[in-house]
Amino acid sequence: MIKKKFGTRLIFCLTLLVGVNTISPVSAAGGDLGVGTTTLGTIIVDGKGMSAYYYLPDVPNSGVSSCTGGCLIHWPAITSTSVTPLVQGVTAKVSVIPTSNQILINGRPIYTFAGDQKVGDVNGQGIGGVWYVISPAGIELNAAEIAKESAKPSASPSPTPTITHRSTPKPKVQVTKKPKPKKSKVNSYYGR
Repeated sequence: MIKKKFGTRLIFCLTLLVGVNTISPVSAAGGDLGVGTTTLGTIIVDGKGMSAYYYLPDVPNSGVSSCTGGCLIHWPAITSTSVTPLVQGVTAKVSVIPTSNQILINGRPIYTFAGDQKVGDVNGQGIGGVWYVISPAGIELNAAEIAKESAKPSASPSPTPTITHRSTPKPKVQVTKKPKPKKSKVNSYYGR
C-alpha cells in the first residue's frame, strides 16, 4: 500500500515538474505503449514515455523493418517482451513482428529517436522528411495532419453565447396635462 501511494505521488510530482510535455501514468507504470501530450498534440509513446515515430520507407503489413544497421543506432525499435504488448490509450491496431517483437501500429513498425532526451521531446519529427510521430489512432502526424488537427474545434466548452433580447418598442403614450385651475377673482374663504 505504501509503495502504491509513493508511486502515485512520484508520478504526480514528475507530471508537475515536466509540465505540458507529460505522459499518462499508465505509460510510466511499465506498459509497452501509452499516450502522451507534447507540443505536437497527443501521441503514442513507449513504456518509458518517449515519443514513438513512423519511418516512411517501412511498408505497412510487410512484417519487415526498413531501418537496419546504423539506422537503429539513432532510431531504436520499440519492442515488447511478449507477442501481446501491454497498451493503454492507443486506439490503433497494435501487433508485433514475430521474429523480433518489434511493435507495429496499423501494420507499421515504430521507433524512438536517440535525440529525444526527455519525456515529451519530439526532436525526431520530420527529420529527412521520413520520420513522424503517431496519433493514438495510428495516424502519421506530418505537417498536413498536424494542421488538420489544429483546425478541428477544440473539445473545450465554447463560450456561452450572449443572448440579446430585442425589446419591442413601447407605444408612445401621450400624456395630457391636467389644466391648472384658473385663478378666480373671487376671494377665498380666508380673505384672499
